[in-house]
Amino acid sequence: MSYAIRHPRVLLALLGTVAMLCLGLAGPRAADASWSNFCNPVTLSGNKSCVGTPRDFHQLYGWGDQHSVCVGIAWLQWSIRCSSGPGAGVYTEKFLYNNYYPGIINNAPGTNTVHGISFTP
Repeated sequence: MSYAIRHPRVLLALLGTVAMLCLGLAGPRAADASWSNFCNPVTLSGNKSCVGTPRDFHQLYGWGDQHSVCVGIAWLQWSIRCSSGPGAGVYTEKFLYNNYYPGIINNAPGTNTVHGISFTP
């Protein structure tokens, strides 16, 4: 008679360990998150903006090569966040996942090559 059968606690521990290993191998399903470009790259003159095509997203990210930029949902002032300077990126707060127009603004006089990215959950 084997040791595990004579000691049920050992058998339970072994079964529990095997079950946990199986769960670990299965793992969580891959995330469905994705991203898409808008106004990327576009060169804007001083204090001008670019509005992307409407799309479903929940957050925006942007940066400018020569100056700071501001990103947000087009025409909704409360959604806009601005970067600290050239090359510095900025994220908006997260929005309810919905269909919006993403926008990016050259936040300075002079030309600026801007880059905008939208994220879906």
